[in-house]
Amino acid sequence: MRLKNSIFIETPQADRANLSYFLDILQGSWKCSSLLWMRSNSFPVLPGLILNSWTRETGAAVSRFCRERDFSELLLRTENPGQRWTRRRGGYTIPIATARSVVEELAKEGLLTLLMEPASPYSDLYSLTSVCNIITGKVDIEIVGPGFDASDVLRSDTIPHERFEISTEIDSGHPQQSQRRCVERLFAIGYEAYQESVQRRLAKIGARLRNPSYPEEILHSASESLSELARDGKQYLHSTRQALLLNHLTAYEPIPSALLDAFLNQLLRLISSASAAKVPWQTISVAGSFLESSRLVMWDFFPPGNQNTTILGGMTAPR
Repeated sequence: MRLKNSIFIETPQADRANLSYFLDILQGSWKCSSLLWMRSNSFPVLPGLILNSWTRETGAAVSRFCRERDFSELLLRTENPGQRWTRRRGGYTIPIATARSVVEELAKEGLLTLLMEPASPYSDLYSLTSVCNIITGKVDIEIVGPGFDASDVLRSDTIPHERFEISTEIDSGHPQQSQRRCVERLFAIGYEAYQESVQRRLAKIGARLRNPSYPEEILHSASESLSELARDGKQYLHSTRQALLLNHLTAYEPIPSALLDAFLNQLLRLISSASAAKVPWQTISVAGSFLESSRLVMWDFFPPGNQNTTILGGMTAPR
């Protein structure tokens, strides 16, 4: 699905009054639409810009967005309208000076560009992905630890470090009264498996240094060994003083219950709003991360299949 019209949206401007307008513009774009829905319903999301072309006006807006927040880089995310996955990856920071060429390159491929607050993917304290059953209230959560990011689980780049199953009780008539009933940890990674996942993570970082949009091509190439890529990834983290993974090379540190609770509280708000709106899907997948400061950021959410994004206009989250 290609969006025919020029698009430029400043996500901090999204609210309940203009959400339906934005959803109409972004039909079929679940990543962007769910981000705007969460923003307009006071979920913790990064501020950013959504665009599919570069003009003098958008260039000035990008400069203003960065100047007002004292950003020297931007986190790049992408979306192909009508598709959840693209072979091309985002999720890495770029210098402001390269934003125009990146946007124009993505536009030629029919992709939307998201330029966001530059949260480094190498400085996530914990990243969590979940599948929530709106009917039963059952939630499955997979977690990776310090220095990993949500794509490691979503793209199956590594095995999760922890898994939890949570039972909740959803009252669609009174969503604010939904309560968590039971939290059970089903899995915690062992010592050797964790160290193997660290080496894969370091190799992925090394591969992204060579080709940030298509790191799997480097990882699957016979020209360089995974140990060489891991060595370069480790050197990069040292040189850029992004030491979170380097400080957790040997053993996984389980997620603190306070952080898990904070993520679950946002999930309950989302599940309750979907239940109250009687959406036509039964499950929903959600991703989020805790930045190094323990600040929670929700990335996006998706229902199964090719669902109509405009339905989000009828969902309202309890405060």
